[in-house]
Amino acid sequence: MRKYPLSLLKDKNIVTFFDFWGKTRRGEKDGGDDYHLLCWHSLDVAAMGYLMVKRNCFGLADYFRQLGISDKEQAAQFFAWLLCWHDIGKFARSFQQLYLPPELKIQESARKNYEKISHSTLGYWLWNHYLSECQELLPSSSLSPRKLRRVIEMWMPVTTGHHGRPPDRMDELDNFLPEDKAAARDFLLAIKALFPRIEIPAFWDDDEGIELIKHLSWYISATVVLADWTGSSTRFFPRVAQAMDIKHYWQKALVQAQNALTVFPPKAETAPFTGINTLFPFIENPTPLQQKVLDLDISQPGPQLFILEDVTGAGKTEAALILAHRLIAAGKAQGLFFWSANNGNGQCHVRSAGQNLAFFLFARISPQPGAGTQCPHINGPL
Repeated sequence: MRKYPLSLLKDKNIVTFFDFWGKTRRGEKDGGDDYHLLCWHSLDVAAMGYLMVKRNCFGLADYFRQLGISDKEQAAQFFAWLLCWHDIGKFARSFQQLYLPPELKIQESARKNYEKISHSTLGYWLWNHYLSECQELLPSSSLSPRKLRRVIEMWMPVTTGHHGRPPDRMDELDNFLPEDKAAARDFLLAIKALFPRIEIPAFWDDDEGIELIKHLSWYISATVVLADWTGSSTRFFPRVAQAMDIKHYWQKALVQAQNALTVFPPKAETAPFTGINTLFPFIENPTPLQQKVLDLDISQPGPQLFILEDVTGAGKTEAALILAHRLIAAGKAQGLFFWSANNGNGQCHVRSAGQNLAFFLFARISPQPGAGTQCPHINGPL
């Protein structure tokens, strides 16, 4: 990797990764400099992802634990490293010529007509046709180089895709010049040193690991979008056109990401399950079905399916909610979807549950006015 000393940065004939922008002002008055260097935007997004894992936002740390990375710091470093790749398509000359700041080394004279291709697809192409052969860019693993590339290949559509849409795969394009590819490689080699704890699990190349990645990557890709959107906000990450030490900017981005996390809704704390009377104080004697869900063993690991069937009036709705509360309190679930039949009785259940169940299931949520009222056409409280 070129070290980019000051003399090299000032050399007008040598392009470095500090000569590529990632975001521009686009008519915005405030928000920092005229443009934001691509390397800094990439680290902004990576910093968001790093802290999202550390704080287990949207269950991210739980997903990586299922994927065999139980150490939260290690998982956070892997996710941040992966996010550094999300905009590598912007190193393409076809993208950079969309805006040509005079102080950067890509000049107007270099302009050329290119096929219009999204930077998502450009990034995925760059991985497939150049970066995947750069073994020095990949994290440590006991896997062979060939198997390691195959594993990382599964993650590339997750990070290079944007807004929930995966990139297209293309075989031939000419959107990158040799110095564009070299700058992308140099950047990715530079950021690798920020994440020394990464170790790719060997089982990711097994059939079980491959299926698990395919399954969980759908959820993880959603958090990639959130990290990108939040990391693109000039409210928290103002545009910076200045080159600096990459480790210094990384620490700066982490501080800014701490503030940016405040836009995410806090995770509700689960209220402990203390018995049937907390949810339904009017139930003095549980029905057989309700007693059954109180006694059920829910300690088994992994997903569980419960189907509750009984006669009319057996208290099925209450039983289901009792079971849901037990599962949430035991850490087996994070929430519930509530649906009832489209009739007066069912609608009353939904209305009352929507107002009050959150108070009983989750801590720090106040009950809504009217809790405990009766449905007008039902004899007795819900």
